[in-house]
Amino acid sequence: MSRVLLGLFLVLFVSACTSSKTDENASIPVIFREAQKMYDEGDYLGAQLELSKLTYTSRATEYEDDVQFLLGMSYFKSEQYLLAIDAFQTLMRNVPSSPYAQEAYFQIAECYYKMSPEPQLDQDYTRRAIIQYQGYIDTYPIPDSAGVAEEIAEAQELLKSVQETDKKAQVEDVIRRLQNKLKQFEKVKIAEERIAICRNKLAKKLFDAAEQYVQLQAYRAATMYYEEVLSKFGDTKYAEPALRGKIDALIIREKWDDAEYDINRYADAFPERRTIVEQMRKKMNDAITASKQAQLAEE
Repeated sequence: MSRVLLGLFLVLFVSACTSSKTDENASIPVIFREAQKMYDEGDYLGAQLELSKLTYTSRATEYEDDVQFLLGMSYFKSEQYLLAIDAFQTLMRNVPSSPYAQEAYFQIAECYYKMSPEPQLDQDYTRRAIIQYQGYIDTYPIPDSAGVAEEIAEAQELLKSVQETDKKAQVEDVIRRLQNKLKQFEKVKIAEERIAICRNKLAKKLFDAAEQYVQLQAYRAATMYYEEVLSKFGDTKYAEPALRGKIDALIIREKWDDAEYDINRYADAFPERRTIVEQMRKKMNDAITASKQAQLAEE
């Protein structure tokens, strides 16, 4: 092949590849808009199919994070939570500066929360949800709401006096960003509520195990599980019944000093429940008396 023909071939080949790539890139917004429409109409499977076509072609384009986030949300809406997590993590890994990154972080926590099972089952997803929600709170702390509200008011006043289209768009963008900051309060509140629910679920699993050991009269094991509730989940609704359960188990085991210590512990933690404290002390005194009488009878 002559140099002229070879050169012509290379030019045609490169031109064809460039044209193909250009056509491919041109189709990205078309397919994305169709996927967005399907998502808005609740056709999450259809949206997933369309977005899957773009996961590679949209790489390193302005649509990469749009595609990945919408794909994650499509999986989330159709309750395919593991696939949603993978999509959100891909977004955060590949486009860490994306404006979707914060929401993706939160949605990963939501996925784990949705997969968290009943207390009697394995609680791995529950623990992951707690870690992810807490990480979100730590990574995106709540801003000064009063200060942000004041900045929004000032920006809105400035917007009224701006005439140039470009400057007006810039101010509007600032207002949107400030409004998104205020939305952070709602997300953090949800995260804190979800953490409390998850912690109560973990506490219940331990508490139920302690109660089962009581039924089996395995009071030493019950004592250990009650204490684990207290040491790990003292801020949950199961702390109070766990402490009472532990005191009862200690009395049955005739661990008088330990029981006395925990009765005082209960009195300090719940000063308003004097009647219960008095009942506990009476129960222990009666048990001590009964134990001494039994020892005398044996002698």
